[in-house]
Amino acid sequence: MTKKIVLLLLFMILNMPLSAQDNDEIEGVIPDNFEGILNPPTPQEIIDYNISNNAKNGFSTHKQNYLLPFTYSDLPETDDRKQYEIKFQLSVKQRLLKFRGWAFYFGYTQKSFWQAYDINDSSPFRENNFNPEFFLRTKMWNGMRIDTGWEHESNGQELPDSRSWNRIYCTPYYENDRIIANLKGWYRLQEKNKDNAYDVNGDDNPDISKYYGYGELGLTFKIPEFYNTYISTMSRYNFRSQKGAIEINATIPLHLNSMSFMIQYWNGYGESLIDYNVRQQKIGIGLNFTR
Repeated sequence: MTKKIVLLLLFMILNMPLSAQDNDEIEGVIPDNFEGILNPPTPQEIIDYNISNNAKNGFSTHKQNYLLPFTYSDLPETDDRKQYEIKFQLSVKQRLLKFRGWAFYFGYTQKSFWQAYDINDSSPFRENNFNPEFFLRTKMWNGMRIDTGWEHESNGQELPDSRSWNRIYCTPYYENDRIIANLKGWYRLQEKNKDNAYDVNGDDNPDISKYYGYGELGLTFKIPEFYNTYISTMSRYNFRSQKGAIEINATIPLHLNSMSFMIQYWNGYGESLIDYNVRQQKIGIGLNFTR
């Protein structure tokens, strides 16, 4: 049943008409001035503004949406984990409120790891990571914005394989014709220690910051001279524990319904929550739908 629900969600998101929010967020929806930043609106002003301006409805893309039908990991195979699997990510957001230099969103991202080639075990989903969030987007100047929010991430598994954490974060973001840069810093909201691994109350992964650190740097390089290729990287590192990760994505447009050919490379800890303290190298190929 879980497999059918996840596949249905994938089909719906990849086929739904997304709103024009993305095209308007930087230029039109949030004006080019500092009025909203220096003079935050009152709650009643926000309500009145949204009613009078008839804010747009409908999902828009958030993070990357992609499907990698073939991925290979260098981790040794086990009875319940093969080296080849399918990986995909779904990510959308909904603007809830907007006012002057502010916009408030709900976002949802799901990353799934499907052992589709393990036919003898009925091709189970090895891991699903669920990542809802609320964030405030503030326009600073042309090409520059700041997202500040709260997010939860968990894998929905039973103990002792349950993993979860909550963070508050701040992400300055800049984009021009050649580069996209963002630096996401976060503070983990602490939970009490567990008495044992099967205690339902308490921290499922108290040492996750040792492997994820306290922030990540995202860089995307646009290469219009080479088929409008994008090379994007995500890197994070904890200097105290000397552990981290890097992800590199290369996307080349296919000019077929806005899809792009995609190659993804991963090296380090925490590709998924269940692997937050596991280091691996992984490569995948497939299609990117929103880069």
